[in-house]
Amino acid sequence: MNKIEKIQIPNIKDTSLLVVLDSIELEKTLGYHDLFLLWSPTFQKAGIPVYIVFPDESKQLKEYCRYYNTYIHYVSDLELIKRLDCIQEKIVFGKKYSVILSKMYVVHNGYLLEEQKRINNKTIKKLYIKALELKFENFIKKIKNSVDIPNILW
Repeated sequence: MNKIEKIQIPNIKDTSLLVVLDSIELEKTLGYHDLFLLWSPTFQKAGIPVYIVFPDESKQLKEYCRYYNTYIHYVSDLELIKRLDCIQEKIVFGKKYSVILSKMYVVHNGYLLEEQKRINNKTIKKLYIKALELKFENFIKKIKNSVDIPNILW
C-alpha cells in the first residue's frame, strides 16, 4: 500500500477535500453524498473545494452536477481510485466482486496529507478543521509570532 504522503494529485493545487465514493446510483453512496451536500456551504464559505471521485461515467455525473448545482466538483476517474488503493476484492458465495471503499482525504499543495476511512459528520468536521489549519497555516504562524498589537495583524 502506498503511503498517502507520497501520492501526488497534480490537478488539485489548493487546499481541498478529496472524497472517493462508489457508484452514485447506490443507496449507501447517496447517503454519503447527502452529507456532503449538507456540508457544502460550510466548505464554500471557507474556500475549500470538495472533489468527489466516482467510478461512474462523466456523462452520468453531469446530470447530478446540474441537478444539485453545488460547490462540489464531481470527478469520474477509476485510475485515481485504483492509485488511492480504494478497490477491494470480496468473495460472496464463491463469486469475486470488486468493492470501492469510501475514503476522504485532505489535499494540500498537490499532496494527500490526511486520510479518513469512515464518513460521518464527526470525521467530515475533523477533516474540515485540518483543511482550515493547512489553508491558513501562514496566517496562524503570523498571529502566534506577532506582538500583541491588533493593527500589526491586519
